[in-house]
Amino acid sequence: MIINRNMAGINILSKMNANAKISAKSMEKISSGMRINQAADDAAGTAISEKMRSQIRGLEQAQKNIQDGISFIQTAENGLAKIADPNLHRLRQLAVQAGNDTLSSGDRQAIQNEVNQILSNIDDIAEGTKFNGINLLNVPDTLPKSTGERPADKSDIVFILDKTGSMGSNLAHVEENLQDFTTQLKAKGIDIQLGLVAYGDSAPSQGAEQVDITSFTNDLKKFEESISNIVVGGGGDFAESGLEGISEAMNFAFRDDASKQFILVTDAPVHDNANLDGGDGLSEFDIEDVALLAKESEIKLTVIGPRGDATEEQLRRLSEPTGGRYFDLNGDFSSQLDALADGIVRDSLSGNVDLFLQIGANVGEVYGIDLSDARTESLGIDNLKVDPWSEAQKAILKLDDAMQQVSSERAKYGAYENSLGHLQSSAAVNAENLTAAESQIRDTDMAKEIMILTKANILNQASQAMMAQANKQPQSILELLK
Repeated sequence: MIINRNMAGINILSKMNANAKISAKSMEKISSGMRINQAADDAAGTAISEKMRSQIRGLEQAQKNIQDGISFIQTAENGLAKIADPNLHRLRQLAVQAGNDTLSSGDRQAIQNEVNQILSNIDDIAEGTKFNGINLLNVPDTLPKSTGERPADKSDIVFILDKTGSMGSNLAHVEENLQDFTTQLKAKGIDIQLGLVAYGDSAPSQGAEQVDITSFTNDLKKFEESISNIVVGGGGDFAESGLEGISEAMNFAFRDDASKQFILVTDAPVHDNANLDGGDGLSEFDIEDVALLAKESEIKLTVIGPRGDATEEQLRRLSEPTGGRYFDLNGDFSSQLDALADGIVRDSLSGNVDLFLQIGANVGEVYGIDLSDARTESLGIDNLKVDPWSEAQKAILKLDDAMQQVSSERAKYGAYENSLGHLQSSAAVNAENLTAAESQIRDTDMAKEIMILTKANILNQASQAMMAQANKQPQSILELLK
């Protein structure tokens, strides 16, 4: 028996301290409602959660941006409505009235005076319809516009497909949804050319080329056959990689007046620092080199790849510097290709876009709006005359054209509003789903944490009782001294 070291007490004290830490941590989680209050609570979870929070806040702001855009469009459409009715309707009524030869010259002059006043009213509406200081019906020169000279109807698209063994079903998904993708582009008036580069590590002994290249074609059936003929397989370790696939695609004969799009589909990282020959004397490319070359060539690279691991981070380093997007390889190919088609349409039509709305949390997720010029000069009625009779007849034709122009612009704004409404709903759903996912990582399970706290408190009380017993044990030695 010893009294210099109370080992039982020391052991109990260690357990008391451990229980006290558990109790304190549980109280912190319960009081904050957060499972992660500092990075040490869950290092990996913190990194994932912060990334999700960034996306959630971006989507919440995107919803506000879209609502501002809807208000913007409604203001423009309302201005056009006021120009149409009563102004253009009244002008046409006056032109029809002036076309009647029962009127005297004085009558015609009175009609002309009212016509002049209404024309002035139309210009006042066009000049005065503004949103946050931006002219809506008098296209201002101060708005940032695309400086490109290309016509707004062409896009050259190269699919860069990984053909290694695990990619078979994914290549089939591309082929299955390709027709809807191209139909959507053509329906928007986009003249497309499709090119194909398939790369992999198939050994020559397996009867397959390591890189397959199909030149640009407008024939969808021929392009689909090229995908069907890809030999999937491999297992060796050859120099060909996703980076070389991109490098090969840069050698395609792009049209000078077309937007340039690359679509990389892969389930694995590209081989970084591969031995590549880009045709310009460069070798030993890495991801940053390839992304920079694509950007300098005005090529937008979109990647359809895996989510949630180092591969995604690596592939994003390829796509994001070019302004491209990143899609989930295991997601809905149909909806993702639809979204990609919308982006290509925006890129192709950027020469006609007056301003963009940021409708998503990431770079490139924008929506273009083409404003209107509703001044009398643009409508072709600035010098409208109703005297003599022949001028009244011409005026009726001009006003019919002006009404058609205004109605067409109103329909365009209506389509914008409907489209933005759908995009706002989509952003809200995405934000809701991300919030739910982030909650699973970050928030406290209150029932579980209260159970842990209750357990820790009971153990603390038991430890205190045992500490009292441990402190009594050395006193028994005093009995030996009597």
